[in-house]
Amino acid sequence: MLLRKKVLIILFLVLSLCVIACSSQNRLINLEKIVRYDPYNWMETEQEKTHHWLLSESDRSIKILEKLDWFAPTKKRLEELTEYGTEPIIFYIRLQGNNTFYFKQTAQYPYNRLFVKDRFGKETLLIDPPAGYGIYDFYPSYDGQYIAYSIAENGSNVSTIKVFNLKTRTHLADHISGITDTNLLWAEDNLSFFYHRNNLYHANNIKAGIEEMFFHRLGSDSKKDIKIFGKDQLVNYDARTDQNTFLSLASNWAVASTSSSISGYNIDLYRLPRENLKQNNVSWEKIINRKQNVTDFLLKDDWLFLAKYNDYSGYSIFRVNLNHIHQSAEKIIEWQNGDLTNFVANQEAIYMTYHDSGQLKFVSIPFADIHHIKNIPISNNNEVTAIFTNSEQNEILFTQQSWTSPPKIFRYHPNNQLIEDSKILNPDHTLFSEYDSEQKWVKSNDGTLIPLTLIYKKGMKFDRSAPTWLTAYGAYGESEFPNYDASRLIWLEKGGIIAIAHVRGGGELGPKWHDDGRGYKKQNSINDFIKCAEYLIHNQYTQPSKLVISGNSAGGIVIGMALIKRPDLFAAASIKVGMLNMSRLDKIPIGMANFEEFGSPFKKHELENLVNIDTYLNLKEGVKYPNVMVSVGLKDDRVPPWQSAKFAAKLNDIKRQQDEKVLIITDQYGGHFMNNFLYMMTFFLWKTHSEH
Repeated sequence: MLLRKKVLIILFLVLSLCVIACSSQNRLINLEKIVRYDPYNWMETEQEKTHHWLLSESDRSIKILEKLDWFAPTKKRLEELTEYGTEPIIFYIRLQGNNTFYFKQTAQYPYNRLFVKDRFGKETLLIDPPAGYGIYDFYPSYDGQYIAYSIAENGSNVSTIKVFNLKTRTHLADHISGITDTNLLWAEDNLSFFYHRNNLYHANNIKAGIEEMFFHRLGSDSKKDIKIFGKDQLVNYDARTDQNTFLSLASNWAVASTSSSISGYNIDLYRLPRENLKQNNVSWEKIINRKQNVTDFLLKDDWLFLAKYNDYSGYSIFRVNLNHIHQSAEKIIEWQNGDLTNFVANQEAIYMTYHDSGQLKFVSIPFADIHHIKNIPISNNNEVTAIFTNSEQNEILFTQQSWTSPPKIFRYHPNNQLIEDSKILNPDHTLFSEYDSEQKWVKSNDGTLIPLTLIYKKGMKFDRSAPTWLTAYGAYGESEFPNYDASRLIWLEKGGIIAIAHVRGGGELGPKWHDDGRGYKKQNSINDFIKCAEYLIHNQYTQPSKLVISGNSAGGIVIGMALIKRPDLFAAASIKVGMLNMSRLDKIPIGMANFEEFGSPFKKHELENLVNIDTYLNLKEGVKYPNVMVSVGLKDDRVPPWQSAKFAAKLNDIKRQQDEKVLIITDQYGGHFMNNFLYMMTFFLWKTHSEH
């Protein structure tokens, strides 16, 4: 009897496991059917036909928008704001000796031009790129005679390194193509430099390749450049797609880092004696692996300074001696619940900014006494968005700005701790004088408090009447800290409120904040955003008929799925170059590099998660969706236009009984960073200020 009972129990367990296995298999088959049965699949493969459709729809959309009463005044005001006070935009500053190099944009020249200002304040234009091209990085040699820079066709992620002689004002013959991320470093002789290049650039397949470092001498054939870092120089090298590679040099050591993907925090670190660096067939030694949670590093003499994320969703700063790499690291400082935003060094100290439980800290750590940490004062509510210095300088420049204060560049003298205006910029502080910003905390579905930034006119009454523009990104650990944008005034001057939802998936509250919005936890990002929208409505800031939302690229996941889950909350939505068909992640150029962030379609459970955040697949017949605008660049080599095209076509099919189709803005010559602001703002004003 007992034996029969055991047999029955075993049979029951076997049958149960079979049922579970069959159910799991059926679910997978259903998922695959959902992904494969796709009436708009032709848009992925028939590029010319898709582009023609997008351009045709764009012509229709632009005609509609440009006929609106809102278009002309919006365009005029945007031109005024971008030209206000004829004050230029200056950024990406590099100090070298007595010279200050920088990019500058003006109303007349709204693109990067490279300038130098000498110690007497004389400004000289060095590089003005030809039409259709842009310059993105530049690196002056230590002696100030040469400057290397990268130039690319507009919209392209692949650039070319060129070298300019500052004394003769002529270009050298050096011309190195196939560069995906410059990261150039001059050698001490000022006649050679190190750079890195994708190994598959010749095959036009850079997303499947790996970054390798080379050594180049001025005047030599780049085809004969010495490869100093790559899979041939490393033991058990785990090359990943879209990796980032960086090189740093000290007197005795070279240290190189690699990171695995665009969403990865952790890096591997390798060391090599400096004297061996320019030799063929060198062998690097791995000294830090990704499991040690190191995210950034600095090199000073024989000391390696490491930034590591800790168990408190913050960071710890350590140092270790490269001559005794296996000895215990020495802790310098740590904090919790906050991002590390700047980590640089000059001749005498490390300068860093970080957020400790919501509080911005700006400190220096002297190399002579690493435990004598100095706090550097900054204005209330301002963010230090950049620090400019180099290993030969003692002073630093840093930029301060806020949501309502324009960028201003200050000079810091560490000897007397004096902070003074560098006078590089003279911004107009009156534009936002009538506006204020504050941060609210919104409880999400699981009780987590989400930061929500609000910008509005001082003294505004919150009576549900204000048109409100809510945005979010929430991916890759990218943080949205205070930044100034004069174009926001177009919305604010019409009585609007601007809201920025700092949803999980970003990095505002540290690495855990990112981790809680990635992979199978991506639903948190969407839930956070919806709760922020509900908060604005429940607290009388606005109402659904006046609430508009926008997001770009990976932010399109949040905006798209918010539309799917709560179409009743929003009047309109704008999605630019959006990732809207996530179950097809492997079919886009940056797909494999995104598996770590969102999941892989080749794994059953991860495919299920991707389907759950796939805006295109989750559109349903019979639902009244808000008005939508999508924007694409036909030369986008990150998120292909068909992701937006399929979504728009399917939504149009669902809206076939309604009067208005999806508006589409197509930039024929633009890439991933195409500009749709004028049309988006016209669209939002139309949908929130007009009677329908």
